[in-house]
Amino acid sequence: MRRVLRPQGRGSFRDVLGNFPFLRLWIAQSVSQTANSMVDFSLLLRVGEAVNYHNVAQANTAVSFVILAFSLPAVIFGPIAGAVADRVSRRNLMVVTNLARAALVLLFLLVQPTWPVFIALTSYYSISFLFGAAGQFFMPAQGASIPALVPRDQLTAANALFNLTFTATQLLGFALLGPLLAQALGVDTLFMVTLAAFVISALLTVWLPPMPLPARVATGEAAHPFRRIWADIREGLVYIRQDLILMKSIAYLTFATTVFMLVAALAPNFISTVVGLAPSDIGYLVAPAGLGVIAGVVLVPRLSSRFRRDALVDWAVVIGGLSLLLLALSREILTVVLGAGDVPQRLEVAVAGALAAVLGVCNALVLVPSQTILQERSHEHIRARVYATFFTITSVVSFVPIFFAAAAADFFGVVTVLSVVALLLVAVGAYGLVRANQARVQRMQRVRTRHRQGPEAAPPIG
Repeated sequence: MRRVLRPQGRGSFRDVLGNFPFLRLWIAQSVSQTANSMVDFSLLLRVGEAVNYHNVAQANTAVSFVILAFSLPAVIFGPIAGAVADRVSRRNLMVVTNLARAALVLLFLLVQPTWPVFIALTSYYSISFLFGAAGQFFMPAQGASIPALVPRDQLTAANALFNLTFTATQLLGFALLGPLLAQALGVDTLFMVTLAAFVISALLTVWLPPMPLPARVATGEAAHPFRRIWADIREGLVYIRQDLILMKSIAYLTFATTVFMLVAALAPNFISTVVGLAPSDIGYLVAPAGLGVIAGVVLVPRLSSRFRRDALVDWAVVIGGLSLLLLALSREILTVVLGAGDVPQRLEVAVAGALAAVLGVCNALVLVPSQTILQERSHEHIRARVYATFFTITSVVSFVPIFFAAAAADFFGVVTVLSVVALLLVAVGAYGLVRANQARVQRMQRVRTRHRQGPEAAPPIG
């Protein structure tokens, strides 16, 4: 990576958190996303209770339909949510979606696992679908609000903080608060806690400063609502297609998110077949990976001020691929290094955890700069649609790890699948580095040919 000099602005976390409108948005994000992760955990427990009560044989299939019910709304409502977020007040939209999710939590409380199995599971799936649909309208409005609340020189730090919070709240809600509160207070009380959290998040977004609509939207011609939404969706797609840098950032965001979900889907199988622990001990990989993401987002503002962001992303993809390859082959490598005999399990756990932490760092170094590029390359009147398109593409592509990763691992082996994914990462990152270097050489050649050449380059006279 070539070191570049950038103007030093107010891009630290302290400066960003000193911006009180952004601070309120960040706290609202923290509270709502923690509650969202706790709802995910609570719903998995509730579906498990219904499955066990009725002795349903296809327990894994029943749980996978919960994941599908949460993910499918992104495909259906993602583009619509972006168009709506570009047409109405984003502050009001965030308030309404938080209140809607609070109301849907009440519906979760009304459904009982002891109901007839078809009615109980159908109710859980239907409410989960509506809950996921409400969340689709919150994320584009929130992401598009960041540039309206912080100056441009704070965007990288603001996105790093939001990515840090996103990872921390997932770990906090799903792996810590959810299990602890469910065990200590029960699932019903856990649902009530999430309801209160969504109400608090709605109150925090009410106090955000008004973010007026762009003049183009405010003075637009009247049209049928459905025709206007479809025109807005099409305009967003055309806008993205015409910007190669924006397309690349969305591709990297989608790729990084999908790979991370793929690794998470295979982690229980990897823990049991390679490391030799119980699948419930997945925390030995998840916790280091989460800490790695936290460390990565802390490093991003400093690294992005010293190096080109596109090179930073490409190198992170390459290093992440190599780390994943070493993780997949860790048992074989340790066996060769230590010679004959069994590999100590503690050593295998330590090595796997360290490599998972490196993967987390690389994931942050891809996500944060790419999201910053996405915001900088998106015009104010279309930014929410760009975000919604990103969420839609990610949700569609992420269906692959949800439904096919475990089957591929059962057929080919988890080590083989992870190794193939790792090699794909290395190839994508290396291709990006080569293309960036070629583009830089071409730019230099164009500049050089426009300069005046010396007298020795002049053709002889006569």
